[in-house]
This record gives sequence, structure tokens and C-alpha cells, in this order.
Amino acid sequence: MRSSEAGIAFIGSWNSGYWMGVPSTEFIQKNPTLSGDERLTMSIFGRNQKLWFAGDFDPTGATNVDAAKLTALVPVDRGQRAIHPLGPKFDNLIPQTLANGTVVQTNITDLVSWNARNFMLGPTGWNQDLSLFKYFNFGERVRLRFSADFFNALNHPNDYVPNATTGLIDMSRQLNPPRIIQLGARLEW
Repeated sequence: MRSSEAGIAFIGSWNSGYWMGVPSTEFIQKNPTLSGDERLTMSIFGRNQKLWFAGDFDPTGATNVDAAKLTALVPVDRGQRAIHPLGPKFDNLIPQTLANGTVVQTNITDLVSWNARNFMLGPTGWNQDLSLFKYFNFGERVRLRFSADFFNALNHPNDYVPNATTGLIDMSRQLNPPRIIQLGARLEW
């Protein structure tokens, strides 16, 4: 057996985040986007979640969070939230008085929405794959290559896109797959 060669290879990816907006049933009253230092982590709806933008949900059910900071971003009064349905019952029905004095409930979701579309960036993400390999030479024409490939080598979690209504990201889930290790051998002649 003669001298052998070894090597290492890397390949990675970086995602800038997807553009997103809010559903057509929620109407934007003020800019819901939050900077990185305003995003809060909390326990709510039975899960650990991160507030990505000031959405529409009842903040009183949240625990493990500074309640004053949370209610400053997502007020308890639904009418004060950055996004919410319109109408006195928050059902997107607006009372309209007709010429004869009767009042009818008009569904405003049938109208053109004034909401901006795709104005917020979702979470960014990155991943790193790694490959190690070593060649062993047998004579002049035969060699054996052993390799170990590590997909998601650093096992770094990437966040899902937040819920378009609540603005919450479920931190118990991650977008990228778990670390996968693949071993291989290749005989060349």
C-alpha cells in the first residue's frame, strides 16, 4: 500500500428570509414589524413561541415573558392591536345605514383590501454540510476511498415562517432536517 490522500469539503447555504404579509381577513392599523431586540419568547398555546411581528392574539395567556413588554406590542384591547379584523365585533362586518334607515351588515372582505402585500421579511436561515474523505492506494491502479458526509453538520435550527395572523413562530419545530451522517466506501480501478 502506497501513500494516501485525505481531504475535507464544505458546502453551506444562507437564506435571506421570505417576504410575507398578513391575511386578507386582518387589516393593518399600524406597522406590525418588530426589530430583533423587540422580539419576545414566551410560552403560549401550549408551546414555546417567538413573537416575530405584532400580530392578533390574546396576550393574557402568555407565560415566561415580561407581560408589560408583550402588551405594549400586542395590546389586550383587540381594537388597539397593529392588525385585527374590522367592525364592532371584529368580524369584518361593517354596519351600513341605507337611505330608508335600515342598517345592513356589509362584509368588507369582498372589497379590495388596503393591506400591503409581502412587506415583511420572515426569518433568515443558514446550514452547513461537511464531508471528510480519505484515499488508500493499493498498487498503481487501485485505490479505496472512505468518506463521511455530515448533512446539517452543526445541527443548527432554522425557524419556520411565523403564523400570518398571530406573528408567532413555534420554537418546538425547525425548518431544516436533523443531522444526517452518511458513510461511504468507493473502490476505484
